Amino acid sequence: MVVQGGVNSSIVSQFTAGPLFWAYAVFFVGSIGVMFQAVLSARRHALTPALRRRMTYLIVTFAGPGLATFPYLVIAGGYLPFPEEPILLLASMVSFGVMPMITVMTYSVGLQEMNIPDRLVKHDFVRWLLYGPMVGVTIILCIQTVPWFEYVIGIPGDTLIVFAVMIMTVFMPMLITRIRPYLDALVYRQDQAEIRYLRNLPRSTFTRTDLRQLLENTLIAVCGALRAETGFVVGPGGKEGYTVKALCGLRRDVKQFVADYPLQNVMPQVAQMHQRAMDTLPSQDDFLQRGPFRLLPLRSPDGIFLGALGIAYEPGLVHEQGALSADSRRLIDVLARQMEMALTTVEMQQRIFDTLRNLGPEMQSLHHLTSQFEQVAAQDLEHHETPVQLQPQFPQMVKDALTHYWGGPKLSDSPLLGLRSVRRLLQEQGGSPTRALQGVLRQAITNLRPDEQLDPSAQEWLLYTILEQRYLQGKRIREIADHLAMSESEFYRKQRVAIDAVARQLALMEDSELIA
Repeated sequence: MVVQGGVNSSIVSQFTAGPLFWAYAVFFVGSIGVMFQAVLSARRHALTPALRRRMTYLIVTFAGPGLATFPYLVIAGGYLPFPEEPILLLASMVSFGVMPMITVMTYSVGLQEMNIPDRLVKHDFVRWLLYGPMVGVTIILCIQTVPWFEYVIGIPGDTLIVFAVMIMTVFMPMLITRIRPYLDALVYRQDQAEIRYLRNLPRSTFTRTDLRQLLENTLIAVCGALRAETGFVVGPGGKEGYTVKALCGLRRDVKQFVADYPLQNVMPQVAQMHQRAMDTLPSQDDFLQRGPFRLLPLRSPDGIFLGALGIAYEPGLVHEQGALSADSRRLIDVLARQMEMALTTVEMQQRIFDTLRNLGPEMQSLHHLTSQFEQVAAQDLEHHETPVQLQPQFPQMVKDALTHYWGGPKLSDSPLLGLRSVRRLLQEQGGSPTRALQGVLRQAITNLRPDEQLDPSAQEWLLYTILEQRYLQGKRIREIADHLAMSESEFYRKQRVAIDAVARQLALMEDSELIA
């Protein structure tokens, strides 16, 4: 009823108008006019430059699908009033114009209701364009072009297509890698320095694996130069408070030393030794002798104890009635400085990574708030309340609820009862808000349990052990501190860090509930 039949004229083909075509044309134009007025109205009500910019994109590009799909040649009737070549040229120009219009329109619409910043949407969109349409269109053009070379080269077309696809599959990722920095420069116009630094961060980061390799290589250099059989480096960690980070030589000698001189007894003695001078040769008093090993304390530039370097000497290499020679002490000092710098750097990086990891839930919440306030209407602001997990006293709320985990007013009257995750568990807990909050707190602590493959001496295991034994098992503080070989003051510091981790986990769970 809208279009019927068809008119063929060599290259150009067209439909003829049906009885309802003109009514459809009026409806089509009217719909475009109504949509145009709606977008203009939305742009006038936009309160931020970012929203106005996105609505401008939509105004300029929203008519793209209409330009590509309306049967314009039907208006000409059964004949073409113009030569075919201009019509084909105009159609090609429209097609090339419609492609970027639809792309920009998709981008502007895709930003709506997104809980991530604009730059991430742009990054994902550009990445999808590169690895999706660009690769697909390029391979299709390659396949269409290959038959032209079949007659020139004399190789069957199927064989050429196989090699062409293989070459393009290898070439396109290389091309994308080359052009992505320029596209990122357009996406991150105001954040280029930060993004460039973060992109190169994995290469410049000195990881724990790198640290172990450096310590092992340094031990090899020390032992080789001094003709010593065995050496090791001890640092904080493990159930006893210290662990062997790296060793060189005979492992059984190190195990025997640890058995004869437990690290929890020897390392405090090493830690109490005075800090050696920076520009002078280490004296004999800078070394602690235990059995066949000489132990040298390792400290950061500000004097924080990092561990110890242990070297086992052959009896013939010790001079001056058991003292180390000046050359030996000089070599050990130089290499020990390198170990101290590496240990300090890795510890500093680990604190930075822990901080960034812990900021994850807060950053997701901020992204959600950014989107939420873009969409909120003026009349809704008076009813808007700050979510519980974003209130400044949220960590204290978590601490109070954990303190009364087994019953008490700080649990039964906790503001945390208003969390969505708590309300979701009400039916499962028989309608008891207190039991629901207990279940949510228990789930948050369980989510913090590290992977079994992680080093047992890692900070994550220490925090999880404190949470599990202190709150889920209800053990006394003195008992837990003795089990973890730490003082009560150190326990309270770690407990604060652990409670902050629970608060972040609860915020992350709450964001997941909101998205769901």
